[in-house]
Amino acid sequence: MKTTMLVMLFAAATARADGLSDLRAALARFPAQSTIRAAVTLEKHQENDEHKMPEHGKVTVDVESGAEGLRVTYANELVTRAQTEVRAAEADPEKTTPVATALRSIDAPQLVGVLDGAGTLARRLTNATLQKDQRIAVGGRPGRQLTFAVQPKFSKADAKHIKSAEMTLVVTTDAESVPISAELRGSVKAKFLLIGFEQKFHETWSYARAADRLVAVQHREEQSGSGMGQNFSGWTSTSVALR
Repeated sequence: MKTTMLVMLFAAATARADGLSDLRAALARFPAQSTIRAAVTLEKHQENDEHKMPEHGKVTVDVESGAEGLRVTYANELVTRAQTEVRAAEADPEKTTPVATALRSIDAPQLVGVLDGAGTLARRLTNATLQKDQRIAVGGRPGRQLTFAVQPKFSKADAKHIKSAEMTLVVTTDAESVPISAELRGSVKAKFLLIGFEQKFHETWSYARAADRLVAVQHREEQSGSGMGQNFSGWTSTSVALR
C-alpha cells in the first residue's frame, strides 16, 4: 500500500514538473528576433469616487520592432487631439484628457511585452509553482491547461506593509504546449499608517504565432480597489493587428 502511494505521488510530481518544463521549452522556440510590423490599439478606462464621469480614451499607433530597435509612429491627427485636450484642461482643470492619458500609457516596455508574448510569459513563470495539469479540448483539438500559483515579489520597503498577496496563473496551450491564452488573477491587502488598502487585478492574453514570435494579439488588464474611504477601478485593453 505504501509503495503504491509513493508511486502515485511520484507520478503526480513528475507530471507537474513536465508541464512546467514543456511550457518553458515551447516558449523558448519564440526568441522574437524577426522584424514585426503592427497597428497597436490601446483603450483605457478609469473611474473613482472623486470624479462623477469616468475617463475613457482609445488610440492607435503604428509599431515596428526588429534588429534596429523599436519604432512607434503617432499620427498627426492623434497628437493634435491630445494637445487640444491638454490645453483645455490647463484652462479648466475639470476637463478630462482621455486621449492624452491613453497615449501616456503607451511605452516601450508595454509594446515589447505584447510583441514578445513568449518572453513576457516566461518571466511570469519565474516564481510560479504548477498546481494542476489537465488535458483538455481547445476548439475541438487536443490541448492542455496548466494552473500555477505565483508568488508575488515586493521591495523590502513595500513588503513591510503587505498583509496578504496571492496570484493564480492559468495557461491554455495547444498539443505542442504553445500558449493559446493565459489568465492571471490576484489580490493584495496592505496597511500604511493604520490605513488599510485592498487591490484586485485580472489580466488576460490571447496569442498568435508570427514567424519566431508569439504575439499577445489581445491583452486586457483590470484593476479595482479601495483605500482611505475611496474606491477605484479601471481597465486597459491592448489589441495588436499584424501587418
